[in-house]
Amino acid sequence: MSHEITIREDGFAEAAYSMQPAWHGLGTVFDHAMSSSEALTAAGLDWEVRQEDVYRRTDPEIPQEYICLDNIKLNTRSDNDVVLGMVSDHYQVIQNVEAFQFLDALVEEHEMKFESAFSLYGGKKVVLLAQMPGVETIAKDDHILPYILMSLGHDGTESIRFGPVAMRVVCANTYAIANEEKGVSSLSIQHRGNIQEKLDRARGILGLASTQFAQYAEIGSQLAEYKLSKDDWMSYLNIMCPELNPLDPDHTPRRAKKLQETRDEIINCFCNERQQLEGIGKSAWAAYNAVVEHIDHLPRRGATRQRKAEARFNVCLYGAGRDMKERALATACRFAGIETV
Repeated sequence: MSHEITIREDGFAEAAYSMQPAWHGLGTVFDHAMSSSEALTAAGLDWEVRQEDVYRRTDPEIPQEYICLDNIKLNTRSDNDVVLGMVSDHYQVIQNVEAFQFLDALVEEHEMKFESAFSLYGGKKVVLLAQMPGVETIAKDDHILPYILMSLGHDGTESIRFGPVAMRVVCANTYAIANEEKGVSSLSIQHRGNIQEKLDRARGILGLASTQFAQYAEIGSQLAEYKLSKDDWMSYLNIMCPELNPLDPDHTPRRAKKLQETRDEIINCFCNERQQLEGIGKSAWAAYNAVVEHIDHLPRRGATRQRKAEARFNVCLYGAGRDMKERALATACRFAGIETV
């Protein structure tokens, strides 16, 4: 599945990231959390969206005569004249620099720290990911970094999207997954009105985001407090990855061996030092994270390093891998007697 990062004719990729590169290996990588000005420049997003009139021939047989259409405009890039999309005359452009300022203004007396900034599909979509102030703590040395995601659709196909996510968004694939998270896709601002109104609404959204992260952290804390007995752990493992019964019509030595290897890998993850941090060892939280770690770090096939990274990405965030993560959390909550919405 393609990353869809915009790559200019000279090979420059319109993307920038903090601390670590993205799986696709494109873009500029900083050794610190990016400020808005650093992210804007390094990702090459300092171009503007221009609106141009659209004309139509009045008579096919008279090519010199055109009329200007009153109800639509053409959005184009200021740096290369690439057409981004056709929009109504009510559409209000929000420039890339305004989006960065939009997020910066959410933090009183502090500059927002950006995790990633990139454009997709030639600039039709611009995506920003910033780290919100504060860190949610599950237990000692086990923390959740809360992010806020914002995207601009310069092609006129969608509103400004805005909301909390708990994952690092670095490309079209991760952006799509993040927008499916509960709460994010419903937070949107139309491309009309004034920027101050949008900013006022954004402040309320930030408060909602903080609440949602706090709720997730509370679930994590409760899971960390619930200790699993040996029998509990084996029951959890059997639910997540049951052994293959020899009487099963689908039983084959190869399939049974593969399932046993998966069980052993999850057990190893449950017992490793990351899941034995103070306050979470042998807990339902550690059990859940053992399954997640197995899915996220299992070696994947591929002819190149990038192909392997892409294969890992697809398994982690789509299909069976994602479903298994959701099931692992729901199962852990049932063991701990936690009600979830």
